[in-house]
Amino acid sequence: MPDLSARSRAAHRPAPDPLTSPEAVRPDYRGRSLVNLMASIEAGLGTRPGHDAPAHPPLELLDPSRVRAARRVLLMVIDGLGDDYLCMHGRDTTLAAHRIGRINSVFPSTTATAITTFLTGHSPREHGLTGWNIWLDEIAAVATILPFRTRGDRRFLREMGVNPLHFFERPTPLATRLDSATATVSPRWIIDSDYNLAHNGPALRFPYETRTQFFDQVVRAVHASPERQFIYAYYPEIDSNSHDHGTHSLEVASELWRFDLGFRSMLERLAGTGTLVVATADHGFIDSPEECGIELDGHPELAGLLAHPLCGERRLAYAYVKPGCGPAFERCVQSTLGHALELLPAAQAIADGWFGEPAGHDHPGFARRIGDYLLMMRPGWTIKDWLPGENRHRLLGVHGGTTPAEMWVPLIVREC
Repeated sequence: MPDLSARSRAAHRPAPDPLTSPEAVRPDYRGRSLVNLMASIEAGLGTRPGHDAPAHPPLELLDPSRVRAARRVLLMVIDGLGDDYLCMHGRDTTLAAHRIGRINSVFPSTTATAITTFLTGHSPREHGLTGWNIWLDEIAAVATILPFRTRGDRRFLREMGVNPLHFFERPTPLATRLDSATATVSPRWIIDSDYNLAHNGPALRFPYETRTQFFDQVVRAVHASPERQFIYAYYPEIDSNSHDHGTHSLEVASELWRFDLGFRSMLERLAGTGTLVVATADHGFIDSPEECGIELDGHPELAGLLAHPLCGERRLAYAYVKPGCGPAFERCVQSTLGHALELLPAAQAIADGWFGEPAGHDHPGFARRIGDYLLMMRPGWTIKDWLPGENRHRLLGVHGGTTPAEMWVPLIVREC
């Protein structure tokens, strides 16, 4: 993608400031976020002896008493299904018919961070997984944390001496803490990954390969134990279609409607089981025009001030700056990329509560994993650098930023 010169910048109307715009969404961890949803579920199901009660307030839209009254709790995570998208393109779906409101994703609004909140019940500052790409001091390299490989050369971290059970030992997974039987329904190609094995604890595993198998395995999981149960079920196809084809594509719309048919049938099959079905998403999406994609290849002066490759996401990048180069970095960013992003010092982002409320339980690696500065991209803009071995590819749909479409996800609730 070409560098954005002053002439090309002038061709684009300035976008709202992601920090001050009334449209920017900062997660409300005090009662309206995914963290609070998990607090409601944990409070309703209870925790095993030796584990503390939830440290976060329950979700305003889901009182723990409603969870407590259920025999089984099914949490369905539909990756990439933003609330804006559901309300615009899925108004007549069964999902929309049982939507009771909308809640915030976490920050950044991305799968690695949000899924870890679902599986641990903790905020990003507590679980420490701050994006798809994370700088790890342990190996002095950037890791793509869900595949548990290095970025670029794709080496498995366990081959570099990183024990996943030790790496992911804090915080304790929700499945280990809950005072109930647990199960997880996940795609076969990831269900036994280092990340999933570490974060699903003792949960029974139900793998699937197709959409039909997904709903079959959910029903099977519900009937797998006579005990009280918590079932976590993850479905990724809306996310992958949105990345590849864009949010306004036929592919995404078709996937939503096909999923909804299966969802409707699943509700019928679960009737009378005492199951509380809760469906939501990890984040939503926006589209990013090609001309709004910034690549560091075209900004050698800026790249030369970085101590490490960019981490995080295309919509929210973490910059590690060489010692003593902070002022020069700030000047360079403002003069060349000020039209496309807002620069926020990492310490200020923590103080402002973007990653969660201070609770005294921050992950020991958290502060190092967000670099020195956050590059918070304005609506539509992305930023990317490339490492040797990486496949250069463009994403039509993106997430990780602070726009309403990325940050608001639906809350769908139905008793069966």
